[in-house]
Amino acid sequence: MGTGRQGTTATAAFRPGPDPGRRFSTKGRSIHWLCGLLILTGLSASAAQTAFPIPQPSSGSGNTASESAAVDPALSSAPGADVPVESPSSESGAGIPTEAPPPDHGTDTSAEGPSGNPAGADSLAVTPVLDTTRRVPLGVRGSWHLVFDDEFETLNTASWTPYWFNDCNPKSVMNNVKTCSSNVKVANGEAVLQLTDAESGALLSTNPKDGVPGHVGFEFTSGFVEARIYFPGTCSSTIHNWTAWWTAGQRFPHTGEIDIAEALAGDMWSVYHSAEGSKNRPDSACWAGAYHTYGLHRKTGANDIYYDGRLVHSYATNDGNSPHYLLLNVGVSVGSQVFGERGSMKVDYVRAWQ
Repeated sequence: MGTGRQGTTATAAFRPGPDPGRRFSTKGRSIHWLCGLLILTGLSASAAQTAFPIPQPSSGSGNTASESAAVDPALSSAPGADVPVESPSSESGAGIPTEAPPPDHGTDTSAEGPSGNPAGADSLAVTPVLDTTRRVPLGVRGSWHLVFDDEFETLNTASWTPYWFNDCNPKSVMNNVKTCSSNVKVANGEAVLQLTDAESGALLSTNPKDGVPGHVGFEFTSGFVEARIYFPGTCSSTIHNWTAWWTAGQRFPHTGEIDIAEALAGDMWSVYHSAEGSKNRPDSACWAGAYHTYGLHRKTGANDIYYDGRLVHSYATNDGNSPHYLLLNVGVSVGSQVFGERGSMKVDYVRAWQ
């Protein structure tokens, strides 16, 4: 989900050179000259430190991705590697615990805690896109402005990180598996996420505070997010693997987690997690083996979940409308496990409006 701040220090002090037109022939004059040199050198170094002070932490309410990378992991309360329930149930979700693993880039870095955005303020970490096709959310009318649109012609690593903090590393487990960039590919205008074995899965995240160099990410508060997704399986059997399309805040559970569409033990669920508990609803229709559209209308104090434009779950929220980032992932739990292409989750697009 950057590099730390760099201070500027003086590397050389002013050194006055001897006058080539003179010779100091006496020991006393040499000592006087040497003392003068030491005094000037000390003054020069002191002046250099005054002119180039080491930067101090900002007094602002939020941190940049670079600044968050310098946070001590022991002090971070941001979400991290998942420790899910052993068996998914109506009470389980994609789930994020209270601590994030540090990105393994040679220095200990971690996700930052609260983003610093006031409640109700929209947070966009990417440049808003120009809506030239009049795309609108499926199921909700209104005057919408498209602010994020990925059609997956390529994998845009400025928007997405293809793993959870550390690439294919046991320190970065989400939903019982390592998250490996090698298990994410973009082909034929879709993102494909798969399992290679029972311990290696896939994930895409727009968390702007994951510390990954070059990753800008995306967050939103109120608005509508939507994805067109193929969940693996068949109507006559079940949804394969632990697949999910969800959003999360920077400090779980206080800033909430919204599981828009999550396959739990083969069934499709909408799940909301917060400091007050969980709100869950299964949908008995068949959602396996074909593309469907899954959307979230996030409002101040309430969420509405839409499947193919149909309202399937509506509930009150208590996450303070905190900024959320987007996630797609494939993990392992009870139920049908299918490795490789046949068990892959495919994403046609992800969009966000305000």
